[in-house]
Amino acid sequence: MSRTVSSSASLVIMAFSAAIFGGCLLPAKGPKSGVVASGHPLAVVDDVKVWTTTQKEQVGETEYKDAQGNVIGTGTSYEDKTTVHSAKIWYPVQGTEQLADEDFFKIAGDQKALEETLELRASGKKWNRRGMYTMAGGVVGMIVGYFVPQQTVRTVLVVGSGLTVGGGYYMSMWGARQMNPETHAVDRSVADRAATQYNQGLGQARCRSAGPCARLELARHVHANRIAIA
Repeated sequence: MSRTVSSSASLVIMAFSAAIFGGCLLPAKGPKSGVVASGHPLAVVDDVKVWTTTQKEQVGETEYKDAQGNVIGTGTSYEDKTTVHSAKIWYPVQGTEQLADEDFFKIAGDQKALEETLELRASGKKWNRRGMYTMAGGVVGMIVGYFVPQQTVRTVLVVGSGLTVGGGYYMSMWGARQMNPETHAVDRSVADRAATQYNQGLGQARCRSAGPCARLELARHVHANRIAIA
């Protein structure tokens, strides 16, 4: 039993290390932040994300027999199986530059969507960090369990610490997902509406600064005044 517990603890510690150093629990890298208005229109782009995963799949079993034909052991054969996944995503842009949601709504002037986005990112950061600390505490508990002489206490400590590591892992995963640039605090329609309103204002500003357009507005204004006086 002691050997089984120690082996399980080692596997969990190895999994924890692989998750941390492999980047599984870290948020995906997004576009640079701090972008300001450039004068280019805003838009929402639809795209398809494609990625692959590889896992071991059992493909057969082999029996090993002695000289008399008695089965003395079995072996299992595995092969890597690669699966292709796809998912529809959307992201905001300014001109041709992809934006972080925070910068997009700040430029568009949608304060409500900006606050919801900032709240989502802050929640993700909190859960990701909290999960990391929980996992680290669980690993420490496992290491301490190695040195506990009483078998029952050692088993309880190691198993409990393993559950703690598992809980921390999912907490960190949840936080990383909330921080992922592909996770949005608002619906796509909200971003699309914000872009449309911003572009309308951008077009009016350009019209006022352009000579012919400005003269056209002045002519309309004069015509409206003449009608009012008449």
